[in-house]
Amino acid sequence: MKKILLVAFLLITALIFTAGDAFSAWTQPKGYAYNQLSFSYYKTNEKWTTLGLNADGEVIDLDVDVEKTDTEDFTSTKISYYSEYGIIDKLTIFYSFGYDWQKSDDVQKFTDENGPSGIGDIDLGLRYHLMDNIAGTGILSSAQVKLKIPEAYDYGNPVTKLSLGDGQYDATFALLFGRGFSKGYAWLNAGYKYRFENKEHDPITFKPSDQVKVSFGGGYPLLSWLSIGGLVDWTKSVGNAEVSDELLIANYPAGGKTWHGDTVVIKDSLGLEPSALSLGVDLIFDISKFVPVMKETFPSKSIVFSFVTDVAGFGPFKTEDYSLGRTYSVAFVFPGKGFFPVNLF
Repeated sequence: MKKILLVAFLLITALIFTAGDAFSAWTQPKGYAYNQLSFSYYKTNEKWTTLGLNADGEVIDLDVDVEKTDTEDFTSTKISYYSEYGIIDKLTIFYSFGYDWQKSDDVQKFTDENGPSGIGDIDLGLRYHLMDNIAGTGILSSAQVKLKIPEAYDYGNPVTKLSLGDGQYDATFALLFGRGFSKGYAWLNAGYKYRFENKEHDPITFKPSDQVKVSFGGGYPLLSWLSIGGLVDWTKSVGNAEVSDELLIANYPAGGKTWHGDTVVIKDSLGLEPSALSLGVDLIFDISKFVPVMKETFPSKSIVFSFVTDVAGFGPFKTEDYSLGRTYSVAFVFPGKGFFPVNLF
């Protein structure tokens, strides 16, 4: 499909194996914090689509079986900070933000810019501990609410501009479960993400589809200083995305056709109804065991190397209308006291 600019069919929020996933069922003790500083690199040049395309990339069918197709290169290089803080033993507040450098080959074709850079979406949430031992199984549970805040960047016209995020609020409600063993731990998260309407360029408006989200994983110590962890993450759009007539009209100069209706904009141009299955693995090195001064300052300081990839999936777990992206990251993890510790080293 010919376009004037890349219009973000990508969901820029590539999965990274963070503490928000791995330990989300557990709350922090009052006055204590968990912190993670990460550097990540995300790249994609393929996607799974349910649109039929010809050899020139033009849309010829609006509903086909999932096919993998090439796309222009897109990369995101990000520095992120994530923190949890125990307000009381049963209630934890958490937040995350990051500085993102994006690069799009499509943007370079038609402008003198590589892509946007700056602070992207900010996450803010609360987690409340519900039970310690469900039906004698040793499984604990918590409830969590998380708000995605898109106020740190300017959201451009979605037809002609690549932005650092999709410019609208999300609210995610989840139940979280976790269990520790004599060695290692396991966790399960199940939630629903409500996605608000984007009215930044009213009457050019759109609402992404709400999503059902399920993820699970765990960790296991291999040595006293080395552990391995992993996750499976599944996101399924419920299919209630909407776009305004004015957005469809504005998209005609960018290659939109009347017979496309709203299907191509929803499935491809803006990527408003993605479904994705992702797998991740990480290695956790406890560096405090090798540097005595670190052990004195923080009892457990670690470096985490992670890799996450989107996969094709199967049946109801197929990845559809979503990029084949891979994320490589390294994170520095440290506990502490206080809401925003400053003595990191």
